[in-house]
Amino acid sequence: MWLIYAVAASVIWGLSYAAGGRVLQRGVSPVVLFFLDLVFGLAALGAYLTVSGKWSSVPAQVRSLGPQWVWLAVAVVATTAGNFLIFLAIAGKNATLASLIEITYPLFVALFAWVLFRDAQLTWPTALGALLILAGVVVIGRCA
Repeated sequence: MWLIYAVAASVIWGLSYAAGGRVLQRGVSPVVLFFLDLVFGLAALGAYLTVSGKWSSVPAQVRSLGPQWVWLAVAVVATTAGNFLIFLAIAGKNATLASLIEITYPLFVALFAWVLFRDAQLTWPTALGALLILAGVVVIGRCA
């Protein structure tokens, strides 16, 4: 099921970047777009938690992390910063080029997984794929 979710996320992110690029080109600032994105997300997920009756599990899940709660804070701050930065990148150039450069993030996932948790998630095939991604970024950077 994870593969279906990953492909669906890719499709939805593609739609999000294309539509976001259009509204940014038409004069909506990245700050306003990101604010509206957060407001909608808060409303939609708040409604889901309410309808599903899962509100009460939120504090328990956070408490269950114990001292590892700091990683939750890092994840939330990093997600917020990353989403805002991609809107800035799209506004500064365009959705296609910004997303093609952003595609290097799996390299940083592997780097941070190793540096922070000593979790080696890189195999030779994935390392080769990473090198191809980097080569693509170099080509785009020189031609854009």
